[in-house]
Amino acid sequence: MRGLLWFAWLLALPAHADDTAQLLDAMAKAMRTLDYQGAFTYQHAGRVDTLRIFHAGGPGERERLISLNGPRSELVRDGANVTCTQADGTTFVYASTTGRGLMPLVPAADSRALDEHYDVRRIGEDRVAGYLADVIDVAPRDRLRYGYRFWLERDTRLLLRSMVTDGERRPLEQLMFVSLDIGTPPAEADLVPQKRGDSAIALAAPDAELLVRGAPHWQVEPVPAGFRFVSARRPKQGPAGAEHLVYSDGLATVSIYVEPRGDAPAGYDTLAGRGTVNVFSRVLEDWRVTVLGEVPVATVHQIGDGLRRVAADN
Repeated sequence: MRGLLWFAWLLALPAHADDTAQLLDAMAKAMRTLDYQGAFTYQHAGRVDTLRIFHAGGPGERERLISLNGPRSELVRDGANVTCTQADGTTFVYASTTGRGLMPLVPAADSRALDEHYDVRRIGEDRVAGYLADVIDVAPRDRLRYGYRFWLERDTRLLLRSMVTDGERRPLEQLMFVSLDIGTPPAEADLVPQKRGDSAIALAAPDAELLVRGAPHWQVEPVPAGFRFVSARRPKQGPAGAEHLVYSDGLATVSIYVEPRGDAPAGYDTLAGRGTVNVFSRVLEDWRVTVLGEVPVATVHQIGDGLRRVAADN
């Protein structure tokens, strides 16, 4: 009996921080590979939207996201190709280079980079959409990043609820499934755009981007603590020096777009935000720099100020 009590006590202990962080890797994998469909609410920018998602996982990942309140619109992703149908039936097709799915507030978690700048721990359990969930709290150790809270389904580690918090741990945005079916593949009809009217499909893909294999033209010096360079892309057809850089701290991702200055005046410097997304723009010699990410204002500002030209055109 004493041995059983000891074993039960061990099971009741909180998970080790490293083990808990690895749950976020499992979450990211589950969101890509599992079949699921359901409806969720999304609170952001002072409003609440209700959406329905159909997801077919695996190597040929496909998904469809439909608005259930307000003007009807939908997004359909087939691999890297995304089809956006607006309320008036106008349809646009573009290529996504981020690799992210359609659901908001689902970071591309990488537990290898989290420990130094986040405190990750399991804080309890809950029920969401009828499923038992482990609640994982991700608290930032500084003001350069937001906090997170994730509700992960106990068996599959699928994300059932997600919350982004500010420096005072107050909710900024959150989503929560209200109905969910895990493991049932969506029907083919649920994964294709709904045809409405005779609107032609407009190809809205911008200049195709090519992955930079060598050194990028630009880099951030110094990089905010915890963030690291992930990738650089250049327009397939565009001016020499234009680039799209990506930095990440393992949860938060920041994109930097370097484009010709155009009509932007000298001293051009703007800062804008909506919900968890903040944008900083500035003119740097003949270039306009735009920094965009789900990070606090101070972070996009610091990254924009630190961008430097480091390599000649090649």
